[in-house]
Amino acid sequence: MSEILEKLFHSKAEVKIIRLFLNDTENDYSMSDISSKTKESVLVAKKEVLNLEKIGFLSLIKKDKKISYKINANFPLHEDLKKLFFKASPASSDKIKSRIEKIGQVRLVLISGSLINSDKGRVDILIVGDSINKNKLIDFLSDIEAEVGRNIRYVYMTHDEFKYRKNMFDKFIIDILEGPNKILIDKLGSSGRI
Repeated sequence: MSEILEKLFHSKAEVKIIRLFLNDTENDYSMSDISSKTKESVLVAKKEVLNLEKIGFLSLIKKDKKISYKINANFPLHEDLKKLFFKASPASSDKIKSRIEKIGQVRLVLISGSLINSDKGRVDILIVGDSINKNKLIDFLSDIEAEVGRNIRYVYMTHDEFKYRKNMFDKFIIDILEGPNKILIDKLGSSGRI
């Protein structure tokens, strides 16, 4: 569904910028903040932001000789865009799965919360594995955050830690497993059973 948005709008960068502002209607962002959060170059971000300002989606804010942008709450299609972007899956499950398999010996990956368009869920992604490359994990999470336009709540634990906490009926783990979720990788057996 996210690919449909990219084709409906004129660029992937535009989709990421719109999603960023729809997910955070309270804050304003400088051009460098927008570039950093969406992982787009400043030039690309600037072009898209100026187009979005021109149509009234974004408002220009000048404070102490600093320029930033904020979503225009009075934009006539604000609610319609929010519904459209909420309905479209923010990140492709296949993309997440193929990228995360490269970070180490991954045994369980479960997505929830904003990654399945749910306001429920204690985390957005649970990763269980061993020999996980922390730098690759951070890069992976950063890319997903840029794509979905918000911070990702994640939990990473080793197989032994997950097994221990699950066997102890740890409320946090049980809530994640029993809440709305989608399992992308399960090498532990159905729903993370040990």
